[in-house]
Amino acid sequence: MSTFDGSQSAPTARPGDLEQLLVTAADLADARLDDFTELASPSSDEDPPPMTGPSPELTALLNKAFNDKAAREVRTSFMNADSSIVVDEGVSQRAAGAAVAWMADMRQVYAQCAAWTMSIGDQEITIQVVDPADDPSEPLKVEQRFGDEALMRTMLAGPVGQQAQITTLLVRDGDRALELTFRSLAGEPGGSEAAQLATAMSKFLELAPAKFLGLQLG
Repeated sequence: MSTFDGSQSAPTARPGDLEQLLVTAADLADARLDDFTELASPSSDEDPPPMTGPSPELTALLNKAFNDKAAREVRTSFMNADSSIVVDEGVSQRAAGAAVAWMADMRQVYAQCAAWTMSIGDQEITIQVVDPADDPSEPLKVEQRFGDEALMRTMLAGPVGQQAQITTLLVRDGDRALELTFRSLAGEPGGSEAAQLATAMSKFLELAPAKFLGLQLG
């Protein structure tokens, strides 16, 4: 994995230039992500479904944090050739102080909610947060690399044996935020699917935050 040279920074984009902070199809080849293509439209622009936490207070916190609205947001998505991995990216501009408050809410969610449920139609889907110590993506190390602050967690959604794996990195830079999410089926540890996901994640974790923060890949 390459590293960032923080001494070579690009000019900070103006509020109207958020699109320039997103990964584009042209960036994929340079990052050796030829297996991925940009989708014609973001894979999910819908609001998250209602969530229920272990207490009324945490239910309120979950729905507040995951339904937080930015002043302005741009999004894109990528999918690999066999459709087994979808990568969603969003860059948002928030009101003064709002990005700090949102990150604090998300930290509180992951600190206090080991599991919750989502209501989709007549289905209740269980979401479980993977303990960072058990997560092979080493989120606590990843968080130290980016921006004013960063938060990364993996969640498992659905019944055992049919679980979707959702790993999200949040990076705050002033009043802007990056949200980078990887969605796939939860593969067996050490299996080919897990290895494929780990490779894709390592490359996107280099590319997307670097572009968002105006850093050059070194």
